Amino acid sequence: MPSALQGISEIPHICLEHGINHAVISSGSRNAPLILAFASNADFKCFSIVDERSAGYYALGMAQQLKKPVVLICTSGTAVANYAPALAEAYYLKVPLLVLTADRPPEWIDQNDGQTIRQFEIFRNYVKKSFRMPSSTKEQSDLWYFRRSLNEAIGLSTIGSPGPVHINIPIKEPLYDPLPAADLPIKPIHTISGEMEIVTDGWQQILNRWNKARKRLVICGFSQSNPKLQSLLTEMASNHEVVVFAENLSNLVGDDFIDSPDRFMASLSTEQLEDFRPHIVVTLGGSIISKRLKKYLRQYSPQEHWHIDENDLFIDTFQSLSLNVRVKPEKFFSKVSKVGSPNSEYSLFAKNVKRQSEIRHDEFIKSADFTDLTAWASVIDRLPSNINLHLANSTPVRYAQLFCSRSDISYFSNRGTSGIDGCISTAAGAAAVTDKLNVLLIGDLTFLYDSNGLWNNNLPKNLLIIVMDNGGGNIFRVIDSGSEVEKIRPFVEAPHNVRINDLCASYGVSYLYANSLDSLSDALDQSFKPNSSAVVIHIETSGSASAEIYKQYFKYLNSK
Repeated sequence: MPSALQGISEIPHICLEHGINHAVISSGSRNAPLILAFASNADFKCFSIVDERSAGYYALGMAQQLKKPVVLICTSGTAVANYAPALAEAYYLKVPLLVLTADRPPEWIDQNDGQTIRQFEIFRNYVKKSFRMPSSTKEQSDLWYFRRSLNEAIGLSTIGSPGPVHINIPIKEPLYDPLPAADLPIKPIHTISGEMEIVTDGWQQILNRWNKARKRLVICGFSQSNPKLQSLLTEMASNHEVVVFAENLSNLVGDDFIDSPDRFMASLSTEQLEDFRPHIVVTLGGSIISKRLKKYLRQYSPQEHWHIDENDLFIDTFQSLSLNVRVKPEKFFSKVSKVGSPNSEYSLFAKNVKRQSEIRHDEFIKSADFTDLTAWASVIDRLPSNINLHLANSTPVRYAQLFCSRSDISYFSNRGTSGIDGCISTAAGAAAVTDKLNVLLIGDLTFLYDSNGLWNNNLPKNLLIIVMDNGGGNIFRVIDSGSEVEKIRPFVEAPHNVRINDLCASYGVSYLYANSLDSLSDALDQSFKPNSSAVVIHIETSGSASAEIYKQYFKYLNSK
């Protein structure tokens, strides 16, 4: 007869059969059997992070780099709820996570027992599916259900649009007894899936409509590197078949791509806005950052908007969606390439606006005082090759869009939900599973919000955090906020008195300071050398001056 904990003993073995071998564990008592199962398995790489919120983002960063699920393990009660922000981000960012939460036995829920909350389906809006395991696997039928559910959860995390799954495991005391031996060899349940296909008639309709459109605009949202897609779009753009917008988070780079939509749109005159209106817009990947581009296409609606994705449908960002095409983007563009007549006038117009915006960008940067804009320009210009660049939300990710994308850099950002929480932890998790230098560009409030990400015995040495300290949430000075914001500015900007150097010292993180271009250059020189610990570069600027320069920058782009 199987043991009550037989199912728990077999979890890591089933994970290994599916190629999963990384786990992030937060301390606790109710999850002790789960910890024993994973920590005693030599084939698993286990990381201990006490703060569950940080642990969730750390696992997200790891899974993003590994391109496979990472296991998350925590104890019962509010520890579980602390995973919510990271799981919401993973869900919308399409990152697979296998979340194992220990729970009290069901008969003790709502009975005034400690660390007991309603855990099942607590994440139902942000996971692909929730599973509730039996509290004992003594019965063969319960063990069968346990095994089958675990295999299903792992399969669901990766097929279709990847994402997190939640497995809630009630565990009865005793919690620290030796676990039973796993019943080896484990027999996994695998899933084989293929690509979506479109019938011949469907393709003919697409090609006919594509051929009629003269102004074709392709917009690439956030995604991972895709060399085949990049090659196809590069050829089509150079042949004047399409104009391509590709922000750096798309990880698609081409000489003819417009990699700074905000800069491009700000350069257009009123007359040019109408001239540039596309006949057809094709979108792929996740969301885009450029608010100017979104606002423009909602006002100057294209005749058609097609969204290309095998799984995500009815993404109507510009309020003009007319067609969902359920294939991989590279298959779509291989079909339509060389079908429609080139439009060199449209393509060369876009190329000329791009070139002029780059000239005016360089002119402004050279003449501007030391502020956020010029500091970020100096940082981005000095970044070494072959790194992972993580862009924290709020102003850093927006400033980064003003500079040319680089093919020798991989770009990442938590743009699934675009929250400021967890940015340090995500970058740290990514650094833990790659030998590349991982650089995080982050604002002061975002840095402080996730400072527990530094409370980590596994904080990698290949992590460089560059903090832009402009005295609070400067995003509210650079976006359109209206006069009423003055009444509540202390609450929306949240100025602080935290000494970032002391914070770094308490966590054993190397600290460098800069308040000018010269001191920033020196700090960057030191940070790019091999270091014995993670490094923080703390840049101090004027928040009010930075906001004013930012606004002047966009006015200059449109001046003639």
